[in-house]
Amino acid sequence: MKSTDPSIMTVTDEYVKRLQAECEQVKRQRRIARGDIAAADVDPDLRSFGRHIAGCVRKGKSVRVPSMRGSEWGHVLRALELTRAMA
Repeated sequence: MKSTDPSIMTVTDEYVKRLQAECEQVKRQRRIARGDIAAADVDPDLRSFGRHIAGCVRKGKSVRVPSMRGSEWGHVLRALELTRAMA
């Protein structure tokens, strides 16, 4: 596949042309809707990290967010929601 700008986020023209020649549609990933995480189920370490992020945002400071799995990221986002709800 010859592409000037390879990207994993966009479908390349040659891939689309090949699928059209084979009479197939481009496969799209479906988003899986998950329920909210209960406040008691949030990991305490990730909850404290969420409070740290919220505090830094209030002070206008930048925050370094380490790499984490999707489930951990969900816990941090839920902790941010809970922190905002308490404020």
